[in-house]
Amino acid sequence: MTNPYLDARMTLDSNGRPVMGAFPFMASKTVTFAGATADAWGNDAGALDGGVLFTVTGVVKCIVIAKCTTSCTGATSTDEVGIAGATAIFMPITTMTSLDAGHIWLNNATPATYFIAGEAEAAADNLPIYLLNGNDIIMTTKTANTEAGVVEFYCYFMPLSLDGNVTAA
Repeated sequence: MTNPYLDARMTLDSNGRPVMGAFPFMASKTVTFAGATADAWGNDAGALDGGVLFTVTGVVKCIVIAKCTTSCTGATSTDEVGIAGATAIFMPITTMTSLDAGHIWLNNATPATYFIAGEAEAAADNLPIYLLNGNDIIMTTKTANTEAGVVEFYCYFMPLSLDGNVTAA
């Protein structure tokens, strides 16, 4: 059974053809940090501390990466990305001031402008694949406010159940 909603969201190449493979679908979410503002993204202990980046339904196989477009600020601020009960599985606790414009953020590697995908020997910059069953993907502010910065989050996924899907929250 095909799902026209998912078919319309397939990642396309420069020729307009669907990108096939392990993760043919992508959802994206841009977060603008304003931690000094109550309940904004990056406000430690605010309403979005543990805020949902992506809503997951059904069973999916997925990876999450992020790209910083505006450098992050906030002395001693740290954040992580995961799911409820395992808040750091995608991106363990990271000092947000190390995220500069142009950096890629993934797993537990120091943010940088490039990584070698599939480098088995270097666990620090491997890109872990997770199977989720309705577990929303969240970002948690761990210490202090992330006062400013813009980060684009990308979840590449493959539905494994008929209702499997990921959408930006």
